Amino acid sequence: MHIVIFAGGTVRASGAVRQAIESADLILAADSGAATALEYGCVPTMILGDFDSLTSEPLAQLQQLGSQIVRVSSQKDETDTELALLEAKKRGARTITLLGALGGQRFEHTLANTFLLTGFPELSIRIIDGPTICWLLQGPGQSEIVGEPGDFLSLFPITPEVTTITTTNLLYPLRGESLRLGTPRGISNELVRERASVTIQQGLLILIHTSKR
Repeated sequence: MHIVIFAGGTVRASGAVRQAIESADLILAADSGAATALEYGCVPTMILGDFDSLTSEPLAQLQQLGSQIVRVSSQKDETDTELALLEAKKRGARTITLLGALGGQRFEHTLANTFLLTGFPELSIRIIDGPTICWLLQGPGQSEIVGEPGDFLSLFPITPEVTTITTTNLLYPLRGESLRLGTPRGISNELVRERASVTIQQGLLILIHTSKR
C-alpha cells in the first residue's frame, strides 16, 4: 500500500509530486498539510494534529467532504508528521511519500522530517519536493537511481561513518570508500547515465536526487 502524507511545509509542483498523488492508495494530512492537500485537489482520509496552524475554514470544508479529524494535545512528544507516519504504518503502508516535509516557516521542521526517515527503517519513505526526491539507505543495502544524465545526486551520512560505498554511473565514483558525518564530500555528484546505483556496507546514508528538469 502506498500512502501519501501532506505535512505542513511548502510543496513545489512537479511531475514526481503529481505521480505520487495519482498512485496513492490513501492520503493523510498532518495539521496545515490538509490545506495544501486541498490545493492539490486531494481530500485526506484522516487529518491528524493539534491544529495550531490549520485555519478553521479549510478544516470545516474537509470535514464536510468526509475527512476524519484526529485532534491531539499540543503537549505531546511526537510531531504531527510523525503521528501521520505512525498512522500510515498502522494502516499497513509499505511505501510512504511525504509532501510538504521541506520548506515552510521553521527550518527545524525540515530537519525533524528528514531525521524521521531513520525512525521507520522497515518502511520505504520518500520525501518529494518539486524536482527533488530524498530517501534513506541503510547498510548493508543498495539503491537504484533513475533519472537523466546531468541530474544531481547528493549523499549525506547521518551516522558517524558510512562504509564501503560503491557507486555506478556517477561523475565522481566511489569505489569502496567511506563518507563521514560533518564533511559534505558527497554533495552535488551527477548522473552520467539514466540509471545509477549506490551500495553501502554499514551506516545510514541520506540520498537526494534532483532532476535537472
